[in-house]
Order: sequence, then structure tokens, then C-alpha cells
Amino acid sequence: MTSMSGTHDKRSGGTTAGPTAGSWLDRLNGWRERRALRRALARMDAHLWADLGFDEAAAREEMDKPFWRR
Repeated sequence: MTSMSGTHDKRSGGTTAGPTAGSWLDRLNGWRERRALRRALARMDAHLWADLGFDEAAAREEMDKPFWRR
């Protein structure tokens, strides 16, 4: 059963709020930020990675992640 305020949660016997516009915007902004940070990391050299506390393997691992993964 659904209602205007959310979906019915049979486990708790109540209703839960569905995704809100704010939660979607937060998710999209997080994806955009991770994408930008990983692209910036890809433009850096090993000296800058070391300044940030990354060795080459860790930097490459982070750069290779898709934007939706933390």
C-alpha cells in the first residue's frame, strides 16, 4: 500500500518517506565532486600525489574508480 507521504513499510507497520529532491541533489553533487577530484588527481604527477599522501598505486586506484563509488 502506498500513501501520499511515502510507501508502506510492512516490517515496521508504518510509512517511510520516499526519496526527496534534496537527497537526489545531494547524491548528484557527490558524484560530480568525486568525478572532478578524480580528474584533478589524474592531472597531477607523483610529487603532488606524495604531498597529498598518495603513493602511485593508491592514486591510480582512486582515479580508476567510477564516479558513483566512494
